[in-house]
Amino acid sequence: MLQLKRITCPTDFMKCKASGEILMYGDFYYQDMDDPSIVIGARYYNNMKKQRKENQFDYTILNNAKSQKEYQDQLQKAEQEYLQSTMLNMPILGQEAENYQKEYDNK
Repeated sequence: MLQLKRITCPTDFMKCKASGEILMYGDFYYQDMDDPSIVIGARYYNNMKKQRKENQFDYTILNNAKSQKEYQDQLQKAEQEYLQSTMLNMPILGQEAENYQKEYDNK
């Protein structure tokens, strides 16, 4: 599981393992909780995530639109369907704790 962190010391520098980019003061990065030596720059991670979404998107629905309004409606519907299909797979930090499950069961 990745944890979002930020470099807060002006003299600290890190290297993104995925892109080789140098991270410095003020930059955000993801660190693997299982292996702390794995550091991924947040900018690189978000760019790759956006690129993957664009590559997986089904454009056939949008190509069939006949007007701008119809195109916008179909685009919004496709975005909602994608989010609904992927949002439950996203891990959330802190929800795997034992107390969280007890609170959820008691509701």
